[in-house]
Formats: sequence, structure tokens, C-alpha cells
Amino acid sequence: MADTNTPGSLLVGEGVFMKGSMRVPGLATIDGKLEGELTADTVHIQTNGSMNGRTTASHVRVAGAVTDTTIANKTLVIESSGLIAGSITYTELEIKKGGSLQGSINKVGQQPQNFAPPSPPVQPVVAAPAPEPVVQVAAAPEPTSAPAPTSAPAEIKAAAPANASASDMGRKPRN
Repeated sequence: MADTNTPGSLLVGEGVFMKGSMRVPGLATIDGKLEGELTADTVHIQTNGSMNGRTTASHVRVAGAVTDTTIANKTLVIESSGLIAGSITYTELEIKKGGSLQGSINKVGQQPQNFAPPSPPVQPVVAAPAPEPVVQVAAAPEPTSAPAPTSAPAEIKAAAPANASASDMGRKPRN
């Protein structure tokens, strides 16, 4: 069965090598090897086909290999046997299981994102434990004339840490 080539289309058959700049108003089917620049409405790179250079089309379908620059202004489909490597720009993207895409990837109409490298993990800040309150025991006053009762406990006061405020100790601040 012979392949038919409709007007405005290009067919690079298996075993054919072409080099140069081509503008195709319709479908460009590549089953051989093409090197250079290809601009078409639709580009199909068949399983045995390869394109090395700049490929620009509304619709690109890759079952073979495309390297360098690929611009798909509407759809880019990578078949399970397809490989695209290089600078890739697309509007809609579909990658079938097994298909491969390598390189820089940009969506039409969006500015390339500048992603900062991940920063090292932040070490948690651990506060030093609060100092233990100092307990002062006040001795009972010396008896003057009458002996002090023996059942009265010594007065115990908790002193605040040097850096604590009155509110830290649960007391109302003095005015």
C-alpha cells in the first residue's frame, strides 16, 4: 500500500534523511530523520522518526525522538515510545505511560518560574530551662522578753529568679 501525501503536507519516509528549514502549511509526518527547522500546523514524529532542531507547530505528536527545541502552541502528545529532550514549550501536555520528556519545560503564556534551591532545615530554638526559684528561710526573731511559741513554723519565702517580674510570680505588681 502506498502512502499518499495530501497537498500542503510533508512526508519524510523511513530511511530518508533531510536537512534544512521547512515550512509546511498542513501535516508534517516524519518517519525518517530530519535535521534543522520545521514549522507546520501539525507534526507527527513516527516510531522510527527523529527530529533534531527547532520544531514549531500547533499540534505535535511524538512516538519517535525529538531533540533541541520543541514548541507546541496548542497540544503536545508524547506516545509511550516517544522521547523529547531539550527546551519544550506547550499549551496542553499529554504523556502516555512510557513516554519520556527531558529538559526545560514551559507552558505557553507563563513566565518561567525561578525556583530557589531548598534552604537547609531550620534548627529549632530551644529555650534554656527557667531557673529554679531560690527558697530562703528566715530565722525566727530572737526572743526579747517573752519566749517565742515553739509551735510556730519558720517563715518561708520564695524569692523570684533575678530575671522574673512580679507578674511572673503570680503577684500583682506594686505601684
